[in-house]
Amino acid sequence: MKSEHIEIMQKIGFKGTEAKAYLTLLETGKSLAGAVADRAKLHRRNTYDALEHLLQKGLVSYTISNNKKYWMAVHPDRIQSIIKGNEALVASMLPELALKFNSTKLKQTVEVLEGLGGMKTFYNDTLKEKHEIIILFSTGNAYKRLPIFMRNYYRQANKAKIKVNVLLNPGIDKDLYMYYKYCEVKVLPKYFSTLTQLFIYGNKSAIVFWSEDPICILITSKEITSGFRKYFEIFWKIGKRVKVEYHSRE
Repeated sequence: MKSEHIEIMQKIGFKGTEAKAYLTLLETGKSLAGAVADRAKLHRRNTYDALEHLLQKGLVSYTISNNKKYWMAVHPDRIQSIIKGNEALVASMLPELALKFNSTKLKQTVEVLEGLGGMKTFYNDTLKEKHEIIILFSTGNAYKRLPIFMRNYYRQANKAKIKVNVLLNPGIDKDLYMYYKYCEVKVLPKYFSTLTQLFIYGNKSAIVFWSEDPICILITSKEITSGFRKYFEIFWKIGKRVKVEYHSRE
């Protein structure tokens, strides 16, 4: 952990404890809060507070194993999406931080992303992967809770020519997807309605709950995602195709 990286993060609005906790997770990968505190030489109570603040900002996620909470850093690209200004300072440290992130990222992980910041991190990840996006049990809640963000989201999806296959919950407005240039939409029968969404893209799958404080369980696993794809293929046959006319909103 370099002192200049801590200083830069403090200059762009992070507390010193947050910067140290995040940079430590980049170096160590999946870690318990106590291990982060020891390595960063922070008081444990301050470490827990810092990790919770970083979670709300969408910069860390966690997974629970054997009743223990393990923390993981989200890719440092997220810093640029939540900080306005000081881009040059952030860009100066991104390449080195990305190398550390890639060296510790596990081939199979389960991450928890919370709050609207976590949802933005998740949606940005679907674009970064640049694979076809499959949405099962679409609720339309993202367009209600994050209207401005989603407007930019489908513009980026169209620019990258990302195909989107959507299975709508019954009663959801199909025209929510009319701004996607490469999109196919089907509607499920009434008895399949649920508030829990499933996303599939590349080797990743995500279970999304749009509660008051939304939560996303993001799974990186070729085997698990392959299983979810089979579920989707079954439901895709059941769904009724609906025509959605594309409308440019550039």
